[in-house]
Amino acid sequence: MSPIKVVFLLLVMTLSWAPMAKSNFSVLFVNPSLEGEPFWGKVQKITEEAAAQLDINIDVIYGDGNRHIQLAELKKYLDYRASPDYVILMLYPGGAEQTLSMLNNYGIKFITLEQTITGLEKEEIGIPKKRFEHWLGEVYFDNYQAGYDLARALHLSVVASGHKGQVNGLAINGHYGSESDKRNQGAAAYFREHKINLQQTVHASWSKEQAYSKTKRLFKRYPDTHLIWSASDLMAMGAQTAVRQLVKDRSKKVAIGGFDWLSDSLSLIDEDILSASVGGHFMMGGWALVSLFDFHHGVPYWLTNSAITFNLSSITKDNVNEYLWISTTPDWSKVNYRGLSILDTKIKEYDFSPNQLRQRAETIK
Repeated sequence: MSPIKVVFLLLVMTLSWAPMAKSNFSVLFVNPSLEGEPFWGKVQKITEEAAAQLDINIDVIYGDGNRHIQLAELKKYLDYRASPDYVILMLYPGGAEQTLSMLNNYGIKFITLEQTITGLEKEEIGIPKKRFEHWLGEVYFDNYQAGYDLARALHLSVVASGHKGQVNGLAINGHYGSESDKRNQGAAAYFREHKINLQQTVHASWSKEQAYSKTKRLFKRYPDTHLIWSASDLMAMGAQTAVRQLVKDRSKKVAIGGFDWLSDSLSLIDEDILSASVGGHFMMGGWALVSLFDFHHGVPYWLTNSAITFNLSSITKDNVNEYLWISTTPDWSKVNYRGLSILDTKIKEYDFSPNQLRQRAETIK
């Protein structure tokens, strides 16, 4: 073979190999909830669509809403399956140290979603890359601000209904000591600032059924309640069902809202049954995957940073029309995940925001 042909063949091989250079690594996504659960199901779907677009091999396991089960499933996967290049997961309170130690001992780099660990447990695990060198960082939002924003949206709904005088509220939290506490602290701060009477706070373990039964008891105790702040949309819907059964006067409006932008909650906001939902964080798995794509191909962000943070957005009756398409079945594959990458750009920081969904609505629907 002539030297010219050899050079030509090498050039063809190099060009054909070039696209492969930005693909073919593996990620394990740990869905902390039950298969088919609305919120985490959407997080998983978007993460899988991002993986397909970025040509990343992705596996999924489930934590079934229990730290013991999640830890056992993760251990089983790592013990009996080929080790992934990266893991994306949410830490459960009470199981963070065991999980982080396991992943670190396997030498697998990983990203955590949300800041779910607080207090002494947070002090023990520290920050990414310190005690656990393979913990690249966290992708999370400000739960405190989000809780504050939901409280404000509910208060404004009460004011818009024409109520004057003292506003009385109830709060339904999720688990003890998890991200719901930060949300609740933000709400409590807003209530204090605006002299809203927070009559009682209860925990309902993220359960629609528990929120329903506890609201029935609470509303009988506090019939002059004007708003119910909830740490999730599912619990807000449970509370709303209870109020609808107890309040016979349909002119009496109780402002109820939660978190997650669930499809049913957006429809209920449109129907003026629920008042608000704060969310957009179902994109966080996809955003974490984009950052891993960049890191795998040389972007140094995770070498010098320990977090990607973003703010959530409030949906109320005033802007729900801009987001109703989310409550149908949008084609999440149409999101340009590659367009969110900072690979081969001069950009140093990520600009992830739920507002991007509104800007990209026409292409996603």
